[in-house]
Amino acid sequence: MLCSFVITAEAAITRGVSASYFLKAYNAKLFPYAWMASLPLNFAVVALYNRFISKFGPKKVMGFILAFAFFFNTFCSFYLKSIYSLPFLLYLWKDIFIIFLFHKLWSVIHSTIPKNRAKYIYGMFYGLGGLGSILGNMVPGFMAVLLGTEKLLLVTLPLYFITYLAYSKAMSVQPKIASSQSISLSMDNVNLSYGVKLIQKSKLLKFILLLVLCMQVSSTIMDYQYNTLLEVYYPILDLRTQFAGRLFGVVNIVNIFLQFGSIFLLRLVGLRGAHALIPLVLLCNGALFLAFPAFGVLCVNFATIKSLDYSIFGITKEMLYLPLNVEEKFKAKSIIDVFAYRSSKAVVFFIIAFLSYVYGGNITMLLSFVLMGIFLVWTYSIYSMREYFVNIESKETSEETV
Repeated sequence: MLCSFVITAEAAITRGVSASYFLKAYNAKLFPYAWMASLPLNFAVVALYNRFISKFGPKKVMGFILAFAFFFNTFCSFYLKSIYSLPFLLYLWKDIFIIFLFHKLWSVIHSTIPKNRAKYIYGMFYGLGGLGSILGNMVPGFMAVLLGTEKLLLVTLPLYFITYLAYSKAMSVQPKIASSQSISLSMDNVNLSYGVKLIQKSKLLKFILLLVLCMQVSSTIMDYQYNTLLEVYYPILDLRTQFAGRLFGVVNIVNIFLQFGSIFLLRLVGLRGAHALIPLVLLCNGALFLAFPAFGVLCVNFATIKSLDYSIFGITKEMLYLPLNVEEKFKAKSIIDVFAYRSSKAVVFFIIAFLSYVYGGNITMLLSFVLMGIFLVWTYSIYSMREYFVNIESKETSEETV
């Protein structure tokens, strides 16, 4: 829980800095090109990760990632202004970095927590992460104008040491817990293709992949809509960073209620009902923006999808990994939660490029119609997996009874 708290605090600071500096150095129209550039980067990083995780183990790989982040953020805090390409690289890095940290944390959690306790404990892991986000967003929200946007990255440096200490402690305790799976990964299957084969063989993994794509494509489209209008309404860098920090502060307050309240939602509507609720809420929000296309309404929609992504969606998605074996939880999960999670932005690049080519001009409203289609596909996919949800919920009920 401490690890989750610190990771989200760091992410809140770095996200605000990278997005604001990206808009200053370039403009919102260049976001899709950054998403496209992330595709080969994600592929290379996940391929290296799947190779090194078997050779060095989770703890050493985590240490290397955190050490790189420490030096890169330090470098960026001094040279963002003077090196033209650096805001672009920081934007790419912060996206894949946060997902990697959470992937590594949750792979350990899945290998430790039994299924019948997940619905009670997973919300607490996310809730502590939500508190970390609130703390992190206070930094750009109240200190961006005072310190300057790029110097906020120096605040993240102590957080990397705390993350490593907390993760190391978790790894040392994990084998001693009775319900734990042994985190022993095969050296025979270290290629990225092995993780792809695991996904191809599993209907459940393919379903999780579809859910991740639906959420991330729709979230990225809203991100593009939001940043396009944010650049217009807040053209001054530090004021833009301040507004974004405060908006995400509100998002994270909502997250806290949703994260800690997830246990009641899961008991009330079940795992399948919680999954279905997400696209239905987003569908209603999308219709509202089509009826009232204002920046305020868009901010509400953007805050809603971010709140659901970091709470109910994350918790219920992670619960789907519980029945899987350790190889699937580390190697197949890395492809879904890192490569597919961030490479879905490349899909948005092609959507935006196509709409811009065909229609030209402002495509904000057209993107809202694309979102409506995604939410409908998302809802249908959950309906089509109803038998799986019945099976997993019946197993959890029987375990609780025992």
